[in-house]
Amino acid sequence: MTQPDYVPVASGSQLRAVEPLAIGEGWTPTRPSELAPLKVSAIEQGKMLGTPSPDSGFALKLARIRVHKLELAEGEHLEDVERAVGAIAIKRAALFSRAPVIHDVDFAITLLGYDESDIPADVLAHRKAVVSGVSHDYFKMRRMLEAIGPETLAAASVEADLSLW
Repeated sequence: MTQPDYVPVASGSQLRAVEPLAIGEGWTPTRPSELAPLKVSAIEQGKMLGTPSPDSGFALKLARIRVHKLELAEGEHLEDVERAVGAIAIKRAALFSRAPVIHDVDFAITLLGYDESDIPADVLAHRKAVVSGVSHDYFKMRRMLEAIGPETLAAASVEADLSLW
């Protein structure tokens, strides 16, 4: 707030002259610890790289809450199911460029068929093969996610469909 001219101002409270700063020179990453840019020729573009989304770790928390309520088949491990459901939810949220929500987790649970009680034995065996070890093998998880197409993830609702993989 400005001060009227007739109010006395102490010498320490007076405004100082503005000194403009010099314009800095350009910067380049020349230090040894700087990361080199990713060369697309070294890695096939779009494969096994994932899709970034804001606050993607929240899907893992939501998956942990939902998966504890599911009845897993014999031989299925809770950690694998949590990671698979969370990863699918993250990929679906990233497709819409938003943070994951509980509906993405429910979508993943339905896609994997965990919300159904009468799954055929062959589909159950296939699901076990797809999901087992996902929590310990990053590349297996990436292959699982690469097999799910964007048209499936963009659907408003989904049926249990392990034939995608």
